[in-house]
Amino acid sequence: MARGLIRRLVFGLIAIAGVIVLAFLLEFVVPGDPAKAIAPRATSLQVLANIRAQLHLNQPLIVQFADYFGNLLRGNLGTSYIQHQPVAAVIGPRLLTTGVLALAGVVAEVIIGGSFGILAALYSRVRALIGALNLTLLAVPIFVLGLLLLLLFGFKLGIAPVSGGAGAAELVLPALTLGLIGAPWYAQIVADQMQESLASSYVRTAVSKGLPDSYILRRHVLRNVLSPAITMVGLDLGSYLSGVVTVEVVFVWPGIGLLAVNSLHNLDRPIVMGTVIVGAVAVVFFNLVADVLRMFVDPRTREEV
Repeated sequence: MARGLIRRLVFGLIAIAGVIVLAFLLEFVVPGDPAKAIAPRATSLQVLANIRAQLHLNQPLIVQFADYFGNLLRGNLGTSYIQHQPVAAVIGPRLLTTGVLALAGVVAEVIIGGSFGILAALYSRVRALIGALNLTLLAVPIFVLGLLLLLLFGFKLGIAPVSGGAGAAELVLPALTLGLIGAPWYAQIVADQMQESLASSYVRTAVSKGLPDSYILRRHVLRNVLSPAITMVGLDLGSYLSGVVTVEVVFVWPGIGLLAVNSLHNLDRPIVMGTVIVGAVAVVFFNLVADVLRMFVDPRTREEV
């Protein structure tokens, strides 16, 4: 089991390294000159040349990458071109804000999707209705759903703030958007796993023994749903923590997704690279955590690992 986890950790580190290389190369494909973004009013070519020299932008690409990677191994993410602050200091508060949104979004999608899945598995009359609702949610783009919720609850009913921010009131709509978009996947998994468990021999045996339905559902059915659900929670936490750009832009949520968009617009390469690295690390970390939790919840997964 330990060897399996170490192997996954090694593969995760290789994936992070690949993401760093790819992101670094793609930054040079984006048109624009960071020196002009730093000094937009500069008209002297010498001034722009001095800025490029100070930032080592006049060095060959391989040299720039070697310098960046060497600093990264020492824990230095660089300094923002625009804000003139260490990248870690800029990303830190934004990462916490995105973490709150990610956790709220996962809780929302687990509650909504789990409820849909349980209803679909236990009540055949509502199964088709829930299936149609799931297909509708999957077909709606996330920015459209966010805008619809914002128009309805923000502008029409006036019960939700529309000015942006990171307070509890501003959290409701973006978390609900993430929850509704992710709910169909949880609903399908919960419904399939519950139907499989309800048709199993050990559940029939438990029924024949006269055990209460609530005990059978809690002890034998829902427990089998936890393993795949935990895996999805780990994936979603990593994905959301890496920055749900669309949701953060629509609701002006001050997280790392919105920070990445603004930094890309300003050609602030250190900030963009920092957000990419944070996202890659978050995905690998929460995948690993999900694997560990699955092993504790479902011993059968230990053999898979």
